[in-house]
Amino acid sequence: MPNIKEEFIFYGDDILIGRFPEQTRFLYANPPLRPIANPAVAVRHALDNPIGAKPLNQQVKSTDFVVIAFDDPCLPVPLPANDPRALVIREILAILAYKGVKNIRLLCANGLHRKFTIFELSSLLGRDNIRQVGKSRVLCHDGTDRDNLVQLGLTSGGAPVEVNRMAVECDLLIYVNVNFTTMNGGWKSLLVGLGSWDSIRHHHNPAIWNGEESLLDFSSNPMHAMLKEMGLITRARVNLFQVECVINNKMWMPPADRLLSPLQGRFRQRAPGRGLRTLLSTASLLPASIKSTARKLLKANYQLAGVHAGDVAKVHEKTLQMLIPQQNVRVSGQSDILVLGVPELSPYAVNSIQNPILMRSLALGYLAGAFRGRPLAKKGGIVIVSNPGIEQFSQRHHPSYLDFWNRDLPLFFDPELAWNALSEPYAKNPHYLKLYRDHFAYHGTHSLMNWMWSGMALRHFSAAILAGAKEPQTAYKLGFIPARNLDHAINLALERMGRDASITYPVIPPLFATDVEE
Repeated sequence: MPNIKEEFIFYGDDILIGRFPEQTRFLYANPPLRPIANPAVAVRHALDNPIGAKPLNQQVKSTDFVVIAFDDPCLPVPLPANDPRALVIREILAILAYKGVKNIRLLCANGLHRKFTIFELSSLLGRDNIRQVGKSRVLCHDGTDRDNLVQLGLTSGGAPVEVNRMAVECDLLIYVNVNFTTMNGGWKSLLVGLGSWDSIRHHHNPAIWNGEESLLDFSSNPMHAMLKEMGLITRARVNLFQVECVINNKMWMPPADRLLSPLQGRFRQRAPGRGLRTLLSTASLLPASIKSTARKLLKANYQLAGVHAGDVAKVHEKTLQMLIPQQNVRVSGQSDILVLGVPELSPYAVNSIQNPILMRSLALGYLAGAFRGRPLAKKGGIVIVSNPGIEQFSQRHHPSYLDFWNRDLPLFFDPELAWNALSEPYAKNPHYLKLYRDHFAYHGTHSLMNWMWSGMALRHFSAAILAGAKEPQTAYKLGFIPARNLDHAINLALERMGRDASITYPVIPPLFATDVEE
């Protein structure tokens, strides 16, 4: 590559300075939304002036049973240092206390994700909130506990709508979420977070997650359409008051923001300086255990930019109006080659280990799928993924991932075949059920969902290359071609697509999506 450009790129737990051909197009996130000057006042205003609903203090009386549900600590990644959900719940509890309400539950809407310990939830909820409600009243949802699930009805296609029994039997369900992308929020909060396996399976499958329509595209993705239909059924039985928090994309905490601001290339006027090069090079030499510990301690400086409460659909409309200008970057035309820097930051590896399946899902599901309308890469293009691709698993959190990797993957590489043949046996496996219900493991089918999602997306590309693959056999097993480093990966891609092939590299963090125009 005689004429090169340089830009920072994630490589697992490291940040490298990547070398790119001169035809490379770099994309950068939009500036962060302006933060709210006084978040507590804004939250109280939203609760007192909801959209399409009565003020919260007019909806409860002292004898009511109130459930406050909240998103689990999977997103945003990294988790915020000052989580707005804690502030919202504090203000809600203040209103409930004033009204004399004592029968309260805090319910983590973890869906088929693993359950979380009270220690893990304390960083999201705030210890004062937990103390006020009582630890015994802070619970995690179980999507397999038949005694505590209620079927609300069937969709036009026959899919059951099932949710946690408390959501139906309480006098008021208050759902508090945080929105960083357009994938989440709206009816997805309740119907996935408090849904059952029998219900979730109908909108988490190959027919819905087809790899062609991004989950970030709220207007066209079939999952969101099905959830909307399920929401109409749910509305008749569940008294729901939705609170949605919009956060901005301000990533780095001070004083790291001053040190790492050069990573935001949009604002950089010159090449990376010697000091920053030395810092990154030195950091890459640290033992993996130290880098892993640092990653788990990492918090983001996301700030509350908007909060709305009330009717689910009307509130989420306001959320989308705020999010899209920050999240979506307009781009002219697709590219032959897409380059992705992939950190060890899967939403499903919080306080855990990012395994190879999660890495593939993060790259091909979340990052390659971060678009509306058309993907960044042309059909038949090539994707380059920068990550070491290490074979490592958490036996505690991801037991079915490990079994699928070691036992079933050789026969079920095809994503549809894997899902159709294995989802039911994995869902009914008593060992996986026990670990999900009692021992903080992901539901047995979660491994298949991520394999399926990334596998459907993989069909869009003619080849996927793993840049810097430390274990070639792991790369091949994932469906990637191993490359020694980014230079090697780009050369392999240009050999296949032509030396003048167009290249696009979306520079993260922060995460963003694209609107590809003709």
